[in-house]
Amino acid sequence: MNPNSNNLNAGMRLIKFIIFIISFMFGLTALLLLAVGSTISTIFDDFDIFMDDHFFTPANLMIFISICLMIIAIVGCIGAIKESTMLVNIFGALLFLVFAMELTAAVLAYMMHGQVTYMLTRTMNDAFMNYKENTYVASGIDFLQTNLECCGIDSPDDWSRIYEPKDNKTVVPDSCCEILAPGESECMQFFQYGCLPRLNFIIEKSAMLIASGALTVAFVQFLGVICAFMLAKTIRRTKSIRAARRWQLQQALGVMTNPFSFDKQMEANSVNSRQYDPEPEYTQMEKSDNNANTNTYLPHSPSVM
Repeated sequence: MNPNSNNLNAGMRLIKFIIFIISFMFGLTALLLLAVGSTISTIFDDFDIFMDDHFFTPANLMIFISICLMIIAIVGCIGAIKESTMLVNIFGALLFLVFAMELTAAVLAYMMHGQVTYMLTRTMNDAFMNYKENTYVASGIDFLQTNLECCGIDSPDDWSRIYEPKDNKTVVPDSCCEILAPGESECMQFFQYGCLPRLNFIIEKSAMLIASGALTVAFVQFLGVICAFMLAKTIRRTKSIRAARRWQLQQALGVMTNPFSFDKQMEANSVNSRQYDPEPEYTQMEKSDNNANTNTYLPHSPSVM
């Protein structure tokens, strides 16, 4: 077997292996992004009464990006199996689109990070003032205080604006209670920390996690875009070389399997040449010419030495 052919096959196998590795890596990245995006989206849903709608955009965009990456990884694997330059180019183009979306998610998350404190201060004040009138808001505040082990916005004293003090003591809802008296409903000790700093910490860390994760994946993906287009170019060149050698082999086999084809071609060329270069015509000598003396020379005949 031709060693050059072996080199081409080995090169194509290496290209397939690289595309498979890239696709597998992006598949794992998609699962990681899906887990992060889903977790943060769930956290935001738990505290949705304190969140503006646009704060959900980065987390939802992360989930969408992860789904796109899974589909792109499948396209890359199919392109490697079929040795399709078009599919590998599509693979690279889709990666570039996802790269742009990840940059968008990172920018939105960084912008969101700077707005968290202002947003929570506004939404929590509005929510606490509607605690008595709105049961949905009341359940959200109770969930917040119970799970974050906090009470009020900045401190338990914030409840003095909602409930009238009793016996010069601040009245708080049961969700603020840390220790209940045995067999009684009276709260012996309630949480001393406000909910705003704790919720602010969770939202800010979530935003930073989205931003840093999106930027990290975007950087790796940009390298993947470059590799994808380079591999597509290599596949195109390898397939062209392979096709050229196959054509040369077919031509060589065609001459070997038809041993008379060369002779026939030469004969045809000879016939054609006769048609364009005819031989001079000769006429039969007359009988009187046969009696001519071949030893007689005419005066104008050239002398023969």
